[in-house]
Amino acid sequence: MKRIQFILTFTLLSLFLLLHGCKQNKGGEEQYTGPLFAENIRTTGPLLPEEELQSLKVPEGFEIQLFASEPDIDKPMNMAFDAQGRMWVTQSFEYPFPKSPDVHGTDRLTILEDTNGDGRADKFTHVSDTLNIPIGVLPYHQGALTFSVPNLYQYSDGDQNDKPEAMKVLFGPFGFQDTHGMVSNFFRGYDGWVYACHGFTNFSSIAGTDGDSIKMSSGNTFRFRLDGSRVEQTTFGQVNPFGLAMDEYGYVYSTDSHSSPLYQLIRGGDYPHFNKLEIMAFGPDMKSFDNEATALCGIAYYQDNQFPADFQRNFFIGDAFNSRVHRYSWVWKGSSPAGKSEEDFVKSADPWFRPVNVKMGPDGALYVADFYNAIIGHYEVPLGHPKRDKKRGRIWRITYKGSFNKVANLASMTADELLPLLDADNQTTRMLAADQLADRVGSSAVSGLQSVLSNANTSPRQYMQALWVIFRLNSMDAATIQKALAHADPLVRVHALRVLREWKHDGTIFYPLIKAATKDPDAHVQRIATELLMSYPVMESVVTVLDVMRQTGQADTHLKYTTRLVLRNLMRHEDLMKQTRAKTWSESDEAAIAGTLIDVPSAEAALFLSSYLKTKSLAKEKTQLGYQQAIRFLPASQVDAFILQAKSTTLPDVDQETMKFRGLQEGLASRGGKGSPAIFESWGKEIAENLLKKYPAGYRPVSEEIFNQQKFALQLAGDYKARGKEESVRAFIDGSNKVHPELVATAFRAIFKMGSEQVYPLAGQYLGADSTGQELRKLVVAVLGEFPTAASLKVLAGITKAPPALETLVATALAGSAEGRKIIFDHVRSGQYMVRTLVDPRVEERIHINISKQQQKEYDELTANISPISEARQKLIDERLREFKKFKPTTIQLDSGQIVYGNNCGVCHRKTVQSGIGPQLHGIGKRGADAIAEKILDPNRNISEAFRNYTIKLKDGKVVTGLFRREQGAVVVFGDLTGKEFSIPKKDIVEQRASQYTIMPDHFGTTLSQHEFDLLLTYLLNW
Repeated sequence: MKRIQFILTFTLLSLFLLLHGCKQNKGGEEQYTGPLFAENIRTTGPLLPEEELQSLKVPEGFEIQLFASEPDIDKPMNMAFDAQGRMWVTQSFEYPFPKSPDVHGTDRLTILEDTNGDGRADKFTHVSDTLNIPIGVLPYHQGALTFSVPNLYQYSDGDQNDKPEAMKVLFGPFGFQDTHGMVSNFFRGYDGWVYACHGFTNFSSIAGTDGDSIKMSSGNTFRFRLDGSRVEQTTFGQVNPFGLAMDEYGYVYSTDSHSSPLYQLIRGGDYPHFNKLEIMAFGPDMKSFDNEATALCGIAYYQDNQFPADFQRNFFIGDAFNSRVHRYSWVWKGSSPAGKSEEDFVKSADPWFRPVNVKMGPDGALYVADFYNAIIGHYEVPLGHPKRDKKRGRIWRITYKGSFNKVANLASMTADELLPLLDADNQTTRMLAADQLADRVGSSAVSGLQSVLSNANTSPRQYMQALWVIFRLNSMDAATIQKALAHADPLVRVHALRVLREWKHDGTIFYPLIKAATKDPDAHVQRIATELLMSYPVMESVVTVLDVMRQTGQADTHLKYTTRLVLRNLMRHEDLMKQTRAKTWSESDEAAIAGTLIDVPSAEAALFLSSYLKTKSLAKEKTQLGYQQAIRFLPASQVDAFILQAKSTTLPDVDQETMKFRGLQEGLASRGGKGSPAIFESWGKEIAENLLKKYPAGYRPVSEEIFNQQKFALQLAGDYKARGKEESVRAFIDGSNKVHPELVATAFRAIFKMGSEQVYPLAGQYLGADSTGQELRKLVVAVLGEFPTAASLKVLAGITKAPPALETLVATALAGSAEGRKIIFDHVRSGQYMVRTLVDPRVEERIHINISKQQQKEYDELTANISPISEARQKLIDERLREFKKFKPTTIQLDSGQIVYGNNCGVCHRKTVQSGIGPQLHGIGKRGADAIAEKILDPNRNISEAFRNYTIKLKDGKVVTGLFRREQGAVVVFGDLTGKEFSIPKKDIVEQRASQYTIMPDHFGTTLSQHEFDLLLTYLLNW
């Protein structure tokens, strides 16, 4: 009896909790946000799938149900639907550690099927369980594609029993240095190609069987043929694109965690990345970041009528950090989509909810892959952290009032049954029907497709789908395209032009029609026609694209960018560039051409630019790039003449003159030469004098642009030993309490270069003075380390009993030479340096470059039995956070936090743009206090490969450090700790070694007081 009472009580309690959970689900917004969702390691425990369901909230009228969960699946990554309406899902137990490529993994590819139509998968077919972090998946007729480290594999299933009889490498190997951004998110376009993402920090070089290859570095998108015959890069850039979709016009959309949540990609376009310079221009986005975190995953474009009208043609994107699915509406501005954030589509009261993929099914439901986990961050938390969940994963299905399409088995349909589905409201169904006609039915479908085109009642949607299938079946003819180009509906005309871009056609017939289409009343038709001009490198195309450029309003950002992209690509044809240079242009057209030539690497383009720059100037922000490009690619015989011409051509002000000078310097370095030393020396001194006259020490108001000009002036004064300018340079040192520390340090460097020995004792005085700030001490020490003279070493050796951060910097400066290493070891033995200083990553790396066997022995003896540095750092983090919890911020203190940020972080980081050398920090507040504190106080614990420092040994024996940015001709460009770039000729580099530390300083534990730490952390938490 007691047992029955217990069971009854337990049942009633469970029912109460379940109902209480439902009530909470309808409660206030506070349950879907707050501290629990800002933690990199969620402190809550896991819920059962049924419990998690109660935590999920969708808009009124929508219903969410569990489609699948553990143990039937584990950690879902990508989803795709096949012609039978079944879902294919990749899952990864291995993530984030890949198996060695020669070892079978344990990850799975599974087919999920709802056989009884209740909206929940009840049949699970494991296609493979030996995969290695599989992300991308795409089933197709008699086969499937999946990415598994390190290759893109093709499975053959001729008998269609879901047990592949063969597997081969279609493309690969791909880079997998960073496993949270690899090859993923496959979809098939109207053209039959497969489109895919290539992820963050990975480098891949792959080729089709046609022998043509592409090289992708970090974030990019690409496409390939299903038979492996060809691969093409479709866009260049984005940091980590993880999601692709296509709309009815054939535009491709993506989401990127770090540059923009929503892009409509322009084929061949350049997009922002951390180490990518904007040359001609970056492609526009649809909207900037708002409340999204930098963990956006998957994108679905809803094209069906099962959702209410306001939700149709919306974009749905998973936010794996914020535990929600975002929704975006949009409007056309000409051919450009302008996105708008709507109320989030899925919210969760369970912080473990991790939506990593979103897909619209053929039933009209929206499916969300939930990588259910306490940890989602890749670099924010140690990859081997034990709380990374390895077994739980869910897929959710969302419908509106339970309404959905009946899913048909397209794989068994005849051509006559498939043709009407080309007009299905559901985009997934339409595309799968087209694939069946092209891949399975084949040429016997052509007559039916032609009947569709000849039927006056055929909808534009069905018409364009049929047009594409005819093309894919190699049955296209000129008459069919001509008819489509004259169609009354612009949707058909757009796709007729898109087919022309893919089809080898007769230019004599179609070029006049393409040219005429650039004046079409519909902006989309104009844009696609303009893109097609790239296929016709003739003067008439140049004239036409310039006409479109003039007539396009600024609001149509995508068409505006397309015109510039097309013009640039036309100019990359050498013969056409030569003709363009010989032709007389109007002033506006000449300026438009010149503006694109900064991204055309050819002698002819350089000759055009050099001629243009004789009498005209580029936009101020492009001046440096213009001169850099011209001097880099001019014929060698014209280099000196161009330098003389540039020197004699006076620009409006000294600022633009400086940009010209810098452009020439950098362009010459990139081509591996130095030009005329005498000219540059006299000119450099003149610019330094003029800049210091215009922006002397103490100049007000201070701006970033003025700061950069002052710094460059000081650099020039030192580089060219402008001894008559010592007084102007010394003014930055003497007025150091009113001058930015970096300028003071740069002034010291300039004076040292001038050969003034008496300044070394002055540096020592600054380092020893109580009034000298920590930042200035750090920078002056670094400068002294660049000049390992007896005088410099004496100053550095005199700095003892310094705070730990300064002591580490002094030791780093000393460690590059044998004499300096001796000083370090002597100071450790005498107790003037802490032993732990020797194992600081920066000090240790410097010490071990060119170390002798005897000094290595000394080092090993001194560092024996030192406990791991991580223990001390963790203790510091815990102490700082414990005190931070007592801090009560005010609005005024937020302003103070901004000042602390500006003084310590703002040089390298920006909030929402890519111009800083480090990542932009938009949304960092959502990471929570613990995660931000770890990044501030122990930045080397988990290093992103994109921000790893390099130690570079030079031929002259010097050792420098920097963040690798890019190769640029004959030089390698790095970034320094101040956020500025510097270049080193490749021929001067003896060794370039990846460091064990990031470029971010790790001294903030000592340089920031508890109060400053509290202010900074509060400020960042409010981002």
